[in-house]
Amino acid sequence: VANMVRGILTRGVAMIVLVGWGAAVASAAACPARINGTDFLNTDHQTSTDAVSYTDCCGKCQEASWCKAFTYREDQKKCYLKSDTRNPVVNQLATSGSFVPVPPPGPPPPPGPPGPPSPPGGWAPCLGEFTPCPDGSCTMNADGCGVCKPGQYLCPSDQTTCVHGAEGYSSCPGLANTHLDDTLDVEARLDYLVAHTNLTDQIAQLTNKAPAIPHLGIPEYNWLNDDQHGVARVSVPATVLPNGCSMGATFSKKTIHLAGRVIGQEARGLHNMYLHQNNDRGASCNGCGITAYAPNLNLVRDPRWGRGQETFGEDPYHMARLVVEYVTGAQDNAPGAKAGPDGKHMLIGMCCKHFAAYDLENIPTARFTFDTNLSSSDMWYTYMPAFEACIEEAQATHVMCSYNSVDGIPTCGSKGLLTEILRDQWDWDGFVVSDYDAWANILKTHHYVDTMEDAAAVGINAGLDQEGGGNSAISALAQAVSDGKVKKETVATAFRRLFRIRIRLGMLDPPNSMLAYNLLNGTQAQSPEHLNITKTAAVEGMTLLKNSNKALPLSAAKFAKAGSLCVIGPQAIMAGLLMGNYAESAANGNWGTDVLDAVTDRVGSNVTWSTGCADPNCETMDGFAAAIAAAKSCDTVVVTLGLWFNKHGEANEGEGHDRAAIELPGHQGDLVAAIRTAVGPSIPVVGLLIHGGTLALGAAGEQLDAILSAWYPGLEGGHAIAETLFGDWSPAGRTPVTWYTSTDVLPPPGEMDESAGGGVTYRYIKDYKNSVVYPFGFGLSYTTFSYANLVVNVSTIQPCGAIGLTVTVANTGTVDSDEVVQVYIKTPDAPVPAPRVRLVAFERVFVPAKSAVTVNLVVTPDAYAFVTPNPADIYKDTRTVGPGSISLYVGGGQPDYYADTLAANIKITGATVPLAQCK
Repeated sequence: VANMVRGILTRGVAMIVLVGWGAAVASAAACPARINGTDFLNTDHQTSTDAVSYTDCCGKCQEASWCKAFTYREDQKKCYLKSDTRNPVVNQLATSGSFVPVPPPGPPPPPGPPGPPSPPGGWAPCLGEFTPCPDGSCTMNADGCGVCKPGQYLCPSDQTTCVHGAEGYSSCPGLANTHLDDTLDVEARLDYLVAHTNLTDQIAQLTNKAPAIPHLGIPEYNWLNDDQHGVARVSVPATVLPNGCSMGATFSKKTIHLAGRVIGQEARGLHNMYLHQNNDRGASCNGCGITAYAPNLNLVRDPRWGRGQETFGEDPYHMARLVVEYVTGAQDNAPGAKAGPDGKHMLIGMCCKHFAAYDLENIPTARFTFDTNLSSSDMWYTYMPAFEACIEEAQATHVMCSYNSVDGIPTCGSKGLLTEILRDQWDWDGFVVSDYDAWANILKTHHYVDTMEDAAAVGINAGLDQEGGGNSAISALAQAVSDGKVKKETVATAFRRLFRIRIRLGMLDPPNSMLAYNLLNGTQAQSPEHLNITKTAAVEGMTLLKNSNKALPLSAAKFAKAGSLCVIGPQAIMAGLLMGNYAESAANGNWGTDVLDAVTDRVGSNVTWSTGCADPNCETMDGFAAAIAAAKSCDTVVVTLGLWFNKHGEANEGEGHDRAAIELPGHQGDLVAAIRTAVGPSIPVVGLLIHGGTLALGAAGEQLDAILSAWYPGLEGGHAIAETLFGDWSPAGRTPVTWYTSTDVLPPPGEMDESAGGGVTYRYIKDYKNSVVYPFGFGLSYTTFSYANLVVNVSTIQPCGAIGLTVTVANTGTVDSDEVVQVYIKTPDAPVPAPRVRLVAFERVFVPAKSAVTVNLVVTPDAYAFVTPNPADIYKDTRTVGPGSISLYVGGGQPDYYADTLAANIKITGATVPLAQCK
């Protein structure tokens, strides 16, 4: 392996086969090494032109370690290097991600002078941010092609010197003490960049599609990558994770961290792949970069919100804990660290969005004009904590300001949000990007100013650094500087923040640096490991809401005769519906398996499907007769219900569209009633819900024997649903949002104070006994649990003290299962208004049947702090901790719904102090 790496550095990547690969195959038996158009090496270190099948080749070389290192995919007619080989050298190559199969040959090129030979073995010829030229040389900029010879790198420092291989880069003239000198600290490199660019250069960089800076050897870059729950909008199949609501239902910090890691590895790997395929750098590609516009941190205040499907739930503490895992998993940094394991670089950069208090699309008004009226309690109990965790703990590289206004000031022009909070209170050094055209909307939709020049000035002076979408605002910046509305130093600061992140991502570093990231490539996309992670997340998000008479799990043996299991509903054959929004890589045919096929895999042809409704809107009952006829002949009926993202009609939820009501769309409820009447009480009828926002099920909730919420479970969602229905896994998802009885109990749309009127979300709703069907944190399993032996390490604490506790969780049933241990507090003698109840700790744990585990949890001061009202300045953090009592509850859900919840009382003594003092 050491020789292999040295081969990369000293001879150029094109020569790696002679050094590393030869070592791997030296002892292999002679065998043709061209497999379905892909060149491999034979024992003489020469490529072979013998075209043979994988089976024939491996049949002749059964004991050869190199043969065992490949897997052949019949559907693609390609061989891929796999990581489960027993050969350590080949295993190193596979797990490093440095192998790229040669694509099948395309049409012959037009006649011309012969070019250099393709690198053997399909190895990418360039490392880092260097891209290959047609002549086989490597350059950071397409304009540099034609200067160097094959295998040489063009030095970005002078654009004329050619060096041999990646290791030769260090000999490039003019690197020392510049932005390209990775031995300098980041701020010194930024000082050089600012000193060697003018105002025009700097303004041009404040956009999504940043142009090249040729005189500094800096290539263009597209910052826009909508990788919400997987790398989106790319031409190759990427892993589509469950949408936000499904991942929130896992309550699993470990799984969410791994999900973030999937995005980080695939985004970096696909970025490298696109760089290595050609030298246009993917500049027009949304999804080809390493700065993701994810995650969405906005809380589901109102279940009618169209984008509630994207987020982890309604609770600020739950959101904060999962966001930290998601972001650090993707960036490859530890909490609080601004770099990954090497102390200098991050895998990718993640974005905290949408800042702030954004959670409606078009009801009661358009998001582009909505003015959010907030109190300091709203800000610091509800809307700030998750962003604070994303910034201070996860160290996300960028923040996206939202479309709305807060108290009359557009968020993208709010100095209170973008400077007072982000920079001054949270000491953050990343950059702020506007949501698409939101900088220009300071003028266009909010009419906050009279000219685009003034909009440009308001945005950048408030702390906005980059214009998302078009260039209308930054196009007016030069004039704003000329007219004295913006200082040159302010533009330089924004420019500096952007390049701080490019340096942190290694984008200006030598090609032979951070090989752990630079050797990743497109083979990470949909790797077996990543597919397993997305399936795990989907399974862990399955939320069992009802299970009367043990209608679930189903037994495959029960459905031995034809047609004995009915699946009814259009959602059962809509694989794309399982993805949720922002899964555009799925639009390239990357749909996975639909529910009907996944269920059929379990019981074969003994499944009968009927559409029932034409689509999820279910506007007519035309298909009911056939569905009822099918149901009458079945032993069990599974009926699919729910919503339809980014489509039309009352089932629609999506960006730009809120639901007017939360009841089941159209005639879905009538379909359930008709089936129940037809089959009578003895045939189990199972409701399978596919959705993002929660639903008021009404009478259907009573008529169904079991209800399984699958949310939008992603690429492996079909299999996850089937495996849960048939009992391969005990469901342990817990709803991250409240399920209300009807639309009537909700406050008017756009009411941002969760405590107003009858209240909303579990923390503030007043008539929770009559207004809630399934509370936040609720979910059933195929087993039962009990709690005992609650031990709290303190009975009295000082302000800023942490509370440690242990509890024994026993699985009293016969099925192995996960359980979600939840800790809540109430503060009966709160000195100021506070939430009625608060989640303050949780842990998902595995408990074997008839076994028990001890779980350790910690409650930190931020969880029990109070917000002192401050009408004069809602942006000032007025959270404090001080004397009073805390009632603490531990169990499988909220104390108001779980009779067996364990309780303890804690006394806080001492003088009141600001929460900031506890950090």
